[in-house]
Amino acid sequence: MSDSMSGKQALMRYGSLVAGPLLCLIIFLAMPSSYVTADGSVAEFSQAGRACLGVLVWMAIWWCFETAPISVTSLLPMVLFPLFGVCKPAAAMAPYASDTIFLFMGAFILAAGVTKWGLDRRIALFVMSCIGATPKKIVFGIMLTTGTLSAFMSNTACAAMMVPVAIALVNLVHSTNDPNDKEAAVREHRFTICLLLALAYSASIGGMATLIGSPPNGIYMRFMEQTYGTSVSIVDWMKVGVPVAVMMFLVAYFVRANIMFRDMGGEVPGGRGWVKKELAGMGKMSRGEIAIGLCFLIAAVLWFTGSAIRGIEVDGCRPFRFLNDAVIAMMMGVISFLIPVDDKGDTAMDWETANREISWDVLLLFGGGLSLAAAIQSTGVAALIGAQVTVLSGAPFWALLLGVVTLVTFATGVTSNTALAAMMMPLLAAVCSALNLPAQPVLFATALAASAAFILPISTPPNAIVFGTGKLRIVDMLRAGIIINIVAIGVIVGMVLLIGV
Repeated sequence: MSDSMSGKQALMRYGSLVAGPLLCLIIFLAMPSSYVTADGSVAEFSQAGRACLGVLVWMAIWWCFETAPISVTSLLPMVLFPLFGVCKPAAAMAPYASDTIFLFMGAFILAAGVTKWGLDRRIALFVMSCIGATPKKIVFGIMLTTGTLSAFMSNTACAAMMVPVAIALVNLVHSTNDPNDKEAAVREHRFTICLLLALAYSASIGGMATLIGSPPNGIYMRFMEQTYGTSVSIVDWMKVGVPVAVMMFLVAYFVRANIMFRDMGGEVPGGRGWVKKELAGMGKMSRGEIAIGLCFLIAAVLWFTGSAIRGIEVDGCRPFRFLNDAVIAMMMGVISFLIPVDDKGDTAMDWETANREISWDVLLLFGGGLSLAAAIQSTGVAALIGAQVTVLSGAPFWALLLGVVTLVTFATGVTSNTALAAMMMPLLAAVCSALNLPAQPVLFATALAASAAFILPISTPPNAIVFGTGKLRIVDMLRAGIIINIVAIGVIVGMVLLIGV
């Protein structure tokens, strides 16, 4: 059986090794050199665009089948984009050093410090003592906490803050299982996947609830003001955004915990009594726990209040205007290396731990995703995708809405949701005007759908952060993501039609 499985895996690997570049070539040769835009004009689809689309398919295949190490596939844009004339080497390589990458790095440093001192176990025990000790209750508690926080702060920062708690909960459940019980190991694996995906997805879902929760929401607000003179307040958004987010939250939880991963095991042996005993056994917090905990707490507060701090004016200038999430993460990460915690010279964080614990491959993965997303925008691939809404001409309003949400939901899996929203808003406004259909609900649904990025690690930073734990495969995220994408499409379309905007 084992030999058969390994032979099948080898066949798939070598098959995808050839299929990736072969499909890239076929797409490059088969794609037309022009296409019809949403307003009926003809636009050129350049050689660079055709090459970019081919590389997108190539990388998707290698990522999904893990043909090469994921980090190696993520380096392909550095080689293929300049080689195929998609962009210059500097443009292909710049995204690998973007502020998003350093936000990840700073968050990973802090998370490694939390793990080093055992603060994650203390937090996990406290969470379990509050929400219960069954896997389903733990998943619900993590989702509720993450979703609520991400409605008011950066989704990326929120996911980075919650991942150590989730990993601690996974390790805690693992410590209670019999290592020789294979069925328990399977249930634990389901719980691990369900919990990490729940964390990532709830970070994106929470961002749908408020106007400041996700960048596409702000793009919708500005577009409505500039194009239609319609003011959209935070309260206006929340009247529809909160019901959509709550519905998405409940449906996503039910699908994951009761259908996809329904058998995750029972209550941790001993239940709350065991949890309280373990918590008491840890004693008082050590100096290391306090130091790294303060670093993490300060980072969380700065992430949460960042927009207010950046707006502070002193003598007509804003001294903190560059204090973005990445700077905050790196600042507190660096400080953690400098705080002494004992008389021996040990500090809250050390480079040996950082070098061992930081997921360097995930930094490359997201760098490759950002490079790919930038090329998709600059070469016209995104415009080609957006132009496909013309096939909905003459369709009833509900069909147009369904088609747009479906297109945006799956497109945001491979490109920046912010850039996608900015590109789609004018196109859809023109289509709605030509078809004499109301634009506002379509544009609102587009903003929500742009945040429904659940398929791949590169789809959104929270996905990449949980993937960086090393406990998920791309195929795990792909399988669950497609189902949650379909759920998102149904919820967004249904709620917008039901409530209206």
